[in-house]
Amino acid sequence: MALILPEDINREATPICAHFNECGGCSLQDVDYNLQLKVKADVVSEMLGRPVEIVPSPNPYGYRHRMDYVVSLDKLGLRKRSDGKTAVDLTECHLVQSRVSDVLQLAREWIRELEVPGYDLVRNRGDLRYLTFRHAFSSDQLMITAVTSDVESVVEPLLEKLQTVAESVVWSIQPRIGDTSVGEIHKILGQESILQSIRGKEFEISPNAFFQNNLLLLDRMFDHIAQLVHGYTLDLFCGIGAIGISTIDNIDRLVGVEIFDENIRLAKLNAARNGVEAEFINDNANHFLAFYEGDTPDVVVIDPPRSGLAPKLVRKLLRLAPQRIVYVSCNPRSFMDDLIALEGYELTEAVAYDMFPQTPHVEMITCLEKC
Repeated sequence: MALILPEDINREATPICAHFNECGGCSLQDVDYNLQLKVKADVVSEMLGRPVEIVPSPNPYGYRHRMDYVVSLDKLGLRKRSDGKTAVDLTECHLVQSRVSDVLQLAREWIRELEVPGYDLVRNRGDLRYLTFRHAFSSDQLMITAVTSDVESVVEPLLEKLQTVAESVVWSIQPRIGDTSVGEIHKILGQESILQSIRGKEFEISPNAFFQNNLLLLDRMFDHIAQLVHGYTLDLFCGIGAIGISTIDNIDRLVGVEIFDENIRLAKLNAARNGVEAEFINDNANHFLAFYEGDTPDVVVIDPPRSGLAPKLVRKLLRLAPQRIVYVSCNPRSFMDDLIALEGYELTEAVAYDMFPQTPHVEMITCLEKC
């Protein structure tokens, strides 16, 4: 969840985007970037009751790996800031790099030329819901996923045009009522995945895989994690194995646990691609710990969803009793709840990373040591 920033924050900077006043993608373009950093650091420091350093993004724009652009009626863009049902038709977007911006404009032209109907969220009807862009900066490979309401769609001519400007084009189906940009993969044109490097390791990213969004700051953040892991490291919520594999030089034994089978498939593939020996287990973290009878890990890495850790999982972590927990948090408020629940552990280190410039969000790397 977003940080609650002061209401009297100075908003005298000039936004660089023509859509800033109505688009929900950014909310802080009118705040000087250095001030954004200071305010975020102050808010997190107050929450944790200790000074917290914030690491800036190398560039406060053009940092996003993934953007989900909504196709709403005759518009292609992002939801309005004050209205989650309608969209802003974007002629520019500065959160992504120029390749994505350029293709976004072409996609709009093709959607209109081919008369592909967008989705009406109010009436819950229509065809094309989203165009999701994934851009791997290190390889400059682009994946575009078109999400439609049904397999009975007129989207295929659009997919063929998109294939001329992207390495991977994916058609996903999402029939449920509501606003979602993720569906079941129906067809893939071109590459099934795209490649992104982190700390010298290569990772395949598939259409529905989780991957950190600010690729400009990712190596710096994982450099920090590499300093905290060692020995036998258990990586819960491991996703496609990015943290463990990219920091493997500091680890003697790596076990990753992840509930989504596609992520585990990619984690195993990425380990093999990088010559890394690791064990990746397709299981719910809570269920895994409930039946775990192996050695106590030296370090447990947890990178949970925004909601944080379930109480049952906290209890099992306490029973496992690793010497160190490295907690990667995208929601400082849920982290604070978990920190209180993790009795017997002391917060010894906390650094914020500005993974989401122009927004009130922040990522944290924290280290908890057993007392």
